[in-house]
Amino acid sequence: MAFEEILTTSAVSVGLFAAAIWLGRTWIVARLTADIRLDNDSKLEELRSQLQRANSTLSDITSAGHIAYSQSQITILPRKIKAIETVWNSVLAWNEMSAASMFVAVLPIDWVQKYGSNPSTKSNFEILLKNPEHLAFLKKQNDTELDRPFISERGWALYAAYSGFYMSRITKASMFLFPSMNHAEIWKHVNERQLIEASAPADILNLYDANVLEGTNAFLKYLKDEMIDEFRAEISGTRDSKSAVSNAAVILDAAERLVKSSTEKPENPLDKPLVQPN
Repeated sequence: MAFEEILTTSAVSVGLFAAAIWLGRTWIVARLTADIRLDNDSKLEELRSQLQRANSTLSDITSAGHIAYSQSQITILPRKIKAIETVWNSVLAWNEMSAASMFVAVLPIDWVQKYGSNPSTKSNFEILLKNPEHLAFLKKQNDTELDRPFISERGWALYAAYSGFYMSRITKASMFLFPSMNHAEIWKHVNERQLIEASAPADILNLYDANVLEGTNAFLKYLKDEMIDEFRAEISGTRDSKSAVSNAAVILDAAERLVKSSTEKPENPLDKPLVQPN
């Protein structure tokens, strides 16, 4: 009996010991879990606080940025208005060249080739370009470039198309003042149609192809109307940033290429070597 009691007591002791270990392990796990959760909750709360402070700071910065931007726009607005006024005066001034421009438009290449160096041709174009004096006039128009930083990208592209178109026409007219030039080659080298294609709707290009005079008038009117809309939107602050640069790069590139083509010497095929180097 004593032996059995010992075994029984030992078994109970082992069981109690095992239970104690299990309870202790469970408590430790629970305790560690609670400590970890408490630590995580504390860090999460700290993170939330940091985010709130960051959001508050960002809001302050954004608000300050809006205020600063508004103030800068108010400050620069008078300069924008003056720049737009200068550009628009330049647009209107080009009308003085309309007679020479339209006269050039109707000259066929065959006539240019046959009569370009004729003394009477020179005399006629001297009369056309005398009032205004075209060189002084062109210099004054070039001064408009100083106002470019205060004009929107699209507004300047439209103006460049307008002035570039007139510039190419006046360059064609003024070349008749120099009888020794190869007028026909220059005539073919300066292609204003590409500018119309890049900056105006297809119906205006089609009209230009069908009737140069009507197409010219429609093209110039379109550019002026678009400039007015752009300038009004710029001043009122309602201009959409996407529409502001819509096709501006394409128009500006075409205008610059047209002006460049009218000032460059055409490539002479006789200047090329007969055998191209490898």
